[in-house]
This record gives sequence, C-alpha cells and structure tokens, in this order.
Amino acid sequence: MRKLLPFLMLIALASCGEKSSFEKTNSDNILKNLTYSVDTIVVDPGEEIIDLSGGLRLSSLSDDKKKLYIFTQKEHQIAVIDMEDLALEEFLTFETEGPNGIGQYVQTMQLLADEKFLISSFQTCGIFNRNGIKIQDVKLKPEDYSGIDIEDESPMNHKLIQSSDTKLLFSLPGNFMKGARDLAILNPEEQSGEIIDIPAMDKAADFRIILQSKDMMSIYIEEVNLQEIGEKLYISNTATSDIYRYDYQRDSLTLFQFPHQLVPPAKTGTIKSTVSSQEEWRNEMEKLSTQIGFEKLLWDDSSNHFFRIGRKNLPKEKEEDPTKSEIYLFAYSPELNLIGEKLLDEVSQVPNSTFFKDGKLYSYVNVEDELGFAVFTFDF
Repeated sequence: MRKLLPFLMLIALASCGEKSSFEKTNSDNILKNLTYSVDTIVVDPGEEIIDLSGGLRLSSLSDDKKKLYIFTQKEHQIAVIDMEDLALEEFLTFETEGPNGIGQYVQTMQLLADEKFLISSFQTCGIFNRNGIKIQDVKLKPEDYSGIDIEDESPMNHKLIQSSDTKLLFSLPGNFMKGARDLAILNPEEQSGEIIDIPAMDKAADFRIILQSKDMMSIYIEEVNLQEIGEKLYISNTATSDIYRYDYQRDSLTLFQFPHQLVPPAKTGTIKSTVSSQEEWRNEMEKLSTQIGFEKLLWDDSSNHFFRIGRKNLPKEKEEDPTKSEIYLFAYSPELNLIGEKLLDEVSQVPNSTFFKDGKLYSYVNVEDELGFAVFTFDF
C-alpha cells in the first residue's frame, strides 16, 4: 500500500553548469531558478514493526535502487524494503554469538552482490549470506597485513567497505579520542595493505568536544565519510568542504578544494576540547552547530552530477526552542568542479539519510513511528 502525505518541511535540490563559468559569475548557476515539489511516502510494514530507533544509520541501497536494506540493532535483523512497491518484503535474521555471530553491536553493514553482507562489530567481521551464515571471515588486525603499522587503538573497521571488484577493503582507522583518520587499503587475498595519510581530513579533529563529569562522559566528533562511487573512493567530513578522491585502480589520490561564495570552506575558531558541565557542553556545541557543516556526497544517475547538502543551525533564544537551520545545496560536475550553490530559503530542517532514485531525492522521515521518505521532484 502506498500513502502520499503533504510534507511541511520544504527541502530543495538543484543542478549545475561548468566550474569556469561558476567561478567567474553566478549567472549560469541554474540552482538560482530551481522549483520543486515534495511528497511524503510511507512504507507499508504489513503486520510487522520496523525498528527505527537507529534510523537509517546502518542501511544499504541495491545498485538498481529497487531494494533498501536496513539493519535493526535491537533484533539483529535486516529489514528488506521493496522501494518499488513501498512495502516491507521480509526480515533477514542474524545470530549475535557463535560461529555465525555478528557481535552485539554492529558498526558497519554493506550490501554486496547476490544479497551478501559485509558486517563488522567490535567482536568480529565477516561476509554473511541472506540466511545469516558466515561464508567468509574477515581479518582486521594490523598484524594480519604486511605494510600496516598503526596503533592498536585504531579500529580497522571504522567506515569499512569492500571495493566493487571485491578485491580490496577500505576503512578509516585512527585514534577515536583524537579524531584524526587515515585511509587503510587492505588486500585480504595477498594479506598486504597500505596506510595513506589524508591530512585535509584532520580538520575534523580540531572540533572534538569531550564532556567528563562525575555522572557521565560524552564525546562529539565531526563525521568523516568514506564512499565508493563509480569505482572511486570519496572521503569527506562535516568540518570542511574539502574532498579526497582515491582512484584505487590507478593508486591516485587527489584533493579537491572549492571556491565557495555563499559559505566559508570550513569551520573556524577554537573550542574547549574538554568540558565538565552540561552548560559548557551546550555552549561549545553551539559554536560548532552555528557554523557551516557539509554532508556526504550524493550521486544522481539521471543528471550525472554530484550534490551535497550544507547546514548551519540558527542560534536559539531559549534552550527549549526547536532547532532551525539554514540549508544549502551544492552541485558538482562528475570531475568534482563546483558548479552550483544556493541557500534554500524555505528549508529549516536538515535532510536525513539521503539518496537519489529515479532522479528524485529521498530523505528519511519518521512518520508516527513508521518508515517514510520525503521525495523531492525538482525542475531545473
């Protein structure tokens, strides 16, 4: 069953021109005249309940965009969503312990070919079939790979993904408490690997906040993203607009920096890295959230362009006031030339777990505890 609901949080998307013209003038920026419409669709769960407590943090979309796989932490299941019929198709169940165990707390889940899954946790990592059977153990200790020399506290499964040709594994190990990251390239068959320095991503480490008090400990770290799109890796983080592209077929690493006109290229200033009270925590967090933040890259097959969302929270007069944000949309050519940027004036909330399907932007929304998406149709 498909439901269409009015969606009151307006969000927009856009397209683009060429970098050379964009750098000289905004006149060719087709984001300027963007119009769009938005509907909310809700997935029919039948008689089942889809656990949405983790949102779509652990989810993977099939290459043909027809199925979405969502790992639910409480039940250790993968909900298979038919994105054509907008219905829950089935649950795939996994064991926590034993020879086929995936561990208590799953950190990464990636859909592979033939409905296999790369799943990692603190305890284990492996490739599993749709029946929950581990068909391949994946070793992630530094000593398992020649050429890998990192600290033991640098988890090798952070943002772990397998290359589309299945030959390599990539991750972003680093000291969690310090916030810095490196790119790890692992070849399980040859038991060899390499660590590549990605210094532009160290910007995220400048904005780390740790709350330490008698009653609790909390830590905030800017998000670092690792994606494979078109047999190339893209590394980005929320503190800077800088993006690395790693072509693993050619062993080529390129850093892209962008001439933004509407926003700064990165967060600036200094913050207290360690605080001892909730009030201090809120004050330092506001320093960060009211600056520009950059989401991960989005690839649209229909327009053959990249997009990226930027967000900046507006200061609150009162702590209990709802959070409102300025939302920006950035557009890039396939070669990562910045070719469009726009402030979306009518948008006040950040799109969540976004992806493109059939030329439309899907953004996860919780509709009365049911799985829903805001679907944006735009006219450039």
